Amino acid sequence: MNLTLNTMLVLWGAGIMMSVLLFWGALRLALSTCDADNMTRGLAALFCLLLLLAGLALGVMFTV
Repeated sequence: MNLTLNTMLVLWGAGIMMSVLLFWGALRLALSTCDADNMTRGLAALFCLLLLLAGLALGVMFTV
């Protein structure tokens, strides 16, 4: 049972990481088409990091 929970956590984490990386790629493309400053890019990176942490915390909450 413990192995099943760990596998589910790994799959959930991989899914969240892939979706955040896809979102980050789309966000970088959108920021490159406009005239964004370094502060906007930094806030976008922070937002993606927070999304990743929230998704992983949600995965831990569901699998434990």
